[in-house]
Amino acid sequence: MAREARHSPTIGRVKVGTGLLLGLAAGFTGGLFGVGGGVVMVPGLVLFVGLTQSRAHATSVTAIVAAASAAVVPLAMDDKVLWAAAGLVLIGSLVGAVAGARLVDRVSDLWLARAFFLLVIVAAIRMAMSTGGGSSSEAAAGALDISLIGAAGLILVGLFAGALAAILGIGGGIIFVPVLATLYAFPQHVAQATSLAVIVPTAAVAAAAHARVGRVEWRIAAILGLGGIAGGFLGATAALAIDGGLLRKLFAGFLVLMAWRMLGKTRKSAHPDSGLESP
Repeated sequence: MAREARHSPTIGRVKVGTGLLLGLAAGFTGGLFGVGGGVVMVPGLVLFVGLTQSRAHATSVTAIVAAASAAVVPLAMDDKVLWAAAGLVLIGSLVGAVAGARLVDRVSDLWLARAFFLLVIVAAIRMAMSTGGGSSSEAAAGALDISLIGAAGLILVGLFAGALAAILGIGGGIIFVPVLATLYAFPQHVAQATSLAVIVPTAAVAAAAHARVGRVEWRIAAILGLGGIAGGFLGATAALAIDGGLLRKLFAGFLVLMAWRMLGKTRKSAHPDSGLESP
């Protein structure tokens, strides 16, 4: 009873319009780039709704289940999802998330964030320099590579991304997409579609875990999810209309922005009294 009284004022202040717009923006970003959309939802929930960071993450990941599901639909209908690859990455991702949750107190966030920053910058440069747009025949070739030599590598990709997601609170899509696009030479649309197919069950498992300990604000998640369904579908549809080469360069810019923002945030939290600004 006390718990309900403590959180009901926050829930009561939520405006449906604000939640729908936030979900729409996050869903569109996720559908356009093949990521979860939490990079938009979480700051919005903290700044505009007043949730704590932990409740913002829990509520965001719950809404992402709906947004990413809607984004997968047009991509799957256009035959862009490599389901075998998605299944292999998912195996690693779920195991990595469990391992990351156990290691979270033993790993330096600052040094891990720096290593991740360098990794993402290299991936972004490779993607920006690539001219590959992608086609159905290339997708078929990717599927053949997976069955012959790529299975173990895809599981490791999922393991790495799942662990980072648990330790740093990032979405796996910003690792899935560049790895699939650069190391596995997946066409950009295929990489993003396969990433979203992995994000849906991963987010569902995370949402269930948060729900068990009472972190999810269900009314807010429902409002975000409604906006996210529309935004995810529109973002994925827009991605399909963009040339693969251009979409890859846009994603490279998105990667740099996210890596820079995360590194700055981690440095600031590591030195709260230093006056450091986010880079």
